Amino acid sequence: MSEQHAKRGVGVILYGPPASGKDTVTRALVALDPAFALFARVKVGPGRSTGYRMGSPELLARLRAADAVVYENSRYDAVYVTDRPGLHQAFAAGTPVMHLGQVEGVRAVLDGYPAAWLTVLLWCPREATAARSVGRGDADTPARLAAWDATHADLEANPDFTFDLTIRTDTVSPERAADQIRQALAQRGSSLILTDFDDTLIDRHAAVAAWVAGYCAEYTLGAVAEERMLDAMRVRTDPATFERLAADLGLPDSAEALWARYEPELAASVKPFPGTVEALASAREAGHQVVVVTNGGTEIQRAKLQTSGIAEVVDAVCISEEIGARKPSRLIFEAAAASVARDLSEGGWMIGDNAELDVVGGREAGLRTVWISHGRPWPGGPEPDYSASNILDALEHVLGGAQ
Repeated sequence: MSEQHAKRGVGVILYGPPASGKDTVTRALVALDPAFALFARVKVGPGRSTGYRMGSPELLARLRAADAVVYENSRYDAVYVTDRPGLHQAFAAGTPVMHLGQVEGVRAVLDGYPAAWLTVLLWCPREATAARSVGRGDADTPARLAAWDATHADLEANPDFTFDLTIRTDTVSPERAADQIRQALAQRGSSLILTDFDDTLIDRHAAVAAWVAGYCAEYTLGAVAEERMLDAMRVRTDPATFERLAADLGLPDSAEALWARYEPELAASVKPFPGTVEALASAREAGHQVVVVTNGGTEIQRAKLQTSGIAEVVDAVCISEEIGARKPSRLIFEAAAASVARDLSEGGWMIGDNAELDVVGGREAGLRTVWISHGRPWPGGPEPDYSASNILDALEHVLGGAQ
């Protein structure tokens, strides 16, 4: 998890009143995965120094002047600063865990420092704060109880703000709380990416054109026959396609013989677009779940997936013949999400070169969509969320927007 989270800019914000368990839950997170680390805010003023980067009024002035303050607040006669340079370093090192006690501060961080933040409300009753504060020897328990009251009022004043996760620390152990946060964070850090196969990941058109040209040259069938075969096979090729072609053009082979030859020969010749395998592997390494969603026959599609190397760098494959539904049917998108234990209600992306099958189908399934244009103008109708020139452009956009 640590490598994936660091690459994607994933962090945790723990919000709660004093003595709600922010420190103990953070220690439990670090014990669970060393990639977690407390984000030490800059503190200017008296009091406890543990867990802070102690600074001077001069440092605070420099941060303000450089517009490097994401959020600051005053409490216990001190100023606490969430600074942009500190966050840069924290995300570069791993998965920062930030402690905040104001909804205003949580909003400021979410708005001022874009990342895949998981917001967690740690809550305990006022009497639990009092008992914990006395038990750990705080000299300022009355002030901490006043802060508990302020936190309670803060929540009531912001009824529209919803935390991603709420944990009652008076009933849940720090270890259990850390496990719940890790599970929720894993879900937050991972986006569902569905992608078409033919002419999105592999250059099917080039492979089909080469096969047709070779076949026609072998039997000297001429340019007209070659053009008609390529036109019929451009989008979809199956035994029925060859039956029509054999009858219309009087081809020297039967439909059965043509299919028996075409299937393995095409599968052996397909190639992914340059950089595709590496880009898909990077998306998975970054924590995303990648599923190929393709119309077609099981045998030929799986053969092409193996030959192209795509099968090795995706989490799952959904083929229409296996599923019993073809794009743009919602059923195949539902099956694709379920193949990696996800649900379409969680959202995700659909990438493809076909406006109707991939963009319209994906949109109606509740997914954000990317159209691979290959230099073509958009054919009309509701536009995709993004038009990409190729799969590398598409994945770059998705990885940047999946947070």
